[in-house]
Amino acid sequence: MAAILVSMDTITLEDAEAGSLSWQLTDVVMQMEQYASTGPRLKELVRTTYNKSLQDQNFARVGARLCGEMAAHEVDGVKLRSEVLTRLQEDYKKKESLHASDQAVYLGFVTLLCQLFGVLHINGEPMKALVGPVYDTLMELLSTKCASDDEVLCCTMQLEHIGQTLEQCDPSRMSSLMKKVRDCALGKDTSPFARCLIMEVVERHANGWEPLPQDASDYYSCTLDKLMCQK
Repeated sequence: MAAILVSMDTITLEDAEAGSLSWQLTDVVMQMEQYASTGPRLKELVRTTYNKSLQDQNFARVGARLCGEMAAHEVDGVKLRSEVLTRLQEDYKKKESLHASDQAVYLGFVTLLCQLFGVLHINGEPMKALVGPVYDTLMELLSTKCASDDEVLCCTMQLEHIGQTLEQCDPSRMSSLMKKVRDCALGKDTSPFARCLIMEVVERHANGWEPLPQDASDYYSCTLDKLMCQK
């Protein structure tokens, strides 16, 4: 298991988000499949990958991709997809207390849930059972009187990745979420950095979640860089 964890750390975000499998991803998936030769080992693999994702928001994107590639893996009646979904359900039920007690872990949870929504499909369709939880956890991110920069960044990043699919699954809830996002931008304690992130994702939403024109993209990138330097 230790060797697999070391190999997982070699996977970049670019590898995790690429349409095709990189050799790093292929190698780690092969190691995972070989390790998960029994039900208990598969459960240990899921537990380790899941917990690592909650502790490291960036790794959560890698962890989701790995779980997506291994979703159909089954041994001794233990299914990887079912094990992952069970853990998600357990943490979803306590999302408010998790958010209040450990923001960093909650951000890892939200990232993992949203990224899994993007990669887990049934008959080529998104898992409808995850739509509600994804909306709920994103709303929870913005539920405090003044959402932190990290919370706004997490929310906007997930929307950039899965916003289009999420809206297609439930347009009315996307309208409610975007209203919450705009309300956050108007908060008197919201930082300029968070407002810039929100403006960009609002534009993306208005543009049907398609990439913004290059001049607009460059504007937000440059502005965010400047605001980061001022923090």
